[in-house]
Amino acid sequence: MVDGLVKVTSEDSFDTVLRRATSAIEKRGIRIFAVIDHRKNAEGAGMAMDDATVIIFGSPEAGTKLMQDKLSIAIDLPLRLLISSEDGKTILRYYNPLHMAKEHKLDRNLDVINKVSGLLNAVVMEAAGKS
Repeated sequence: MVDGLVKVTSEDSFDTVLRRATSAIEKRGIRIFAVIDHRKNAEGAGMAMDDATVIIFGSPEAGTKLMQDKLSIAIDLPLRLLISSEDGKTILRYYNPLHMAKEHKLDRNLDVINKVSGLLNAVVMEAAGKS
């Protein structure tokens, strides 16, 4: 069975991991659509929270192929990577593309899912300093 939410822990600082994640995505030619800084948004609302940033990214070409197979996967695209500070560690979390394929019952383009899964894992391992 393939788990849905993947969690990777890094001993490196939040800022270092965030910088490496952004760099790892960009150097692979993957488009970053948005970066959401939840801590900053909380401060804007007069509230406090630990660092938590979501990077939203993907490839329109790969995503479109998947959506042409099963449009329901559009709810999980583009990909998202959550980087957070918790108990002195930096945590990276993402939704496993192999799990998405199973949940949405993709019939075709499994080669695309496998490529996306490998790429996402490589990005996360590089960001965590484990590559």
